[in-house]
Amino acid sequence: MSGARGITLSELARAVQLPKSTVLRITMTLVDDGLVQREEPTGLFRLGIRTFELGSLVLSVLEIPRQARPYLEKLAEQTRETVHLCVLDDGEVVYVDKIESPQTVRLYSRIGRRAPAHCTGVGKVLLAHLPGDERLHLVERHPLDGYTPNTITDFLALEKELEEIRKTGIAFDQEEHEEGIRCVAAPIFDYTGEARAAVSVTVPTFRTTPDRMKELAELVRQTTEVISEAMGYGAHRNIRGSFGGGVVRG
Repeated sequence: MSGARGITLSELARAVQLPKSTVLRITMTLVDDGLVQREEPTGLFRLGIRTFELGSLVLSVLEIPRQARPYLEKLAEQTRETVHLCVLDDGEVVYVDKIESPQTVRLYSRIGRRAPAHCTGVGKVLLAHLPGDERLHLVERHPLDGYTPNTITDFLALEKELEEIRKTGIAFDQEEHEEGIRCVAAPIFDYTGEARAAVSVTVPTFRTTPDRMKELAELVRQTTEVISEAMGYGAHRNIRGSFGGGVVRG
């Protein structure tokens, strides 16, 4: 659908080598979703404004690792534990950056890996800042499977924990995804005020104590606050404040 003129149904069918009836059905679904627009009375198809919105979102997500990297390195130096940067994609978390712990015993992970959202610190902190109907939709598509005896598998119980996460701004994974592994996570907000990513510190259980987890939580919180400011979140708060509104921070 390139070019200012747009494209006809026949041209599109020839380009993708499918019957016109099939192409029309698919294209009209994209029209309903705002990804494609159909001009009347010419019947020409063009890319819809929604594609611009999605493209902007992708660029924003791709920018986060570059902005966050120096702060992740500092956090890894402070904690000497594995640090992750993750985003939420289709109900799962995706690891987009990682700094390995220098210690002998550490978590195995890799950039590009996917993990369930409901039982990971990064996943829970990002779920907590989604609208309720969107969370419900994701849970319907991704059941709350149990991975360890500690995994939350009940939606109401998960909602209760997510409410607490919104209040504290911190999420914990207490051996919910993998036994012997704990982590603490906090969200990164962008200039729109949305939680676009999350940072976590992951620790083998034998290296944790309640005091140690509190210490890590504070370091993670400080790190994400600085990254959020770098992503323009301070400007968002100032704009909202000028209209007398508040912003719910996670």
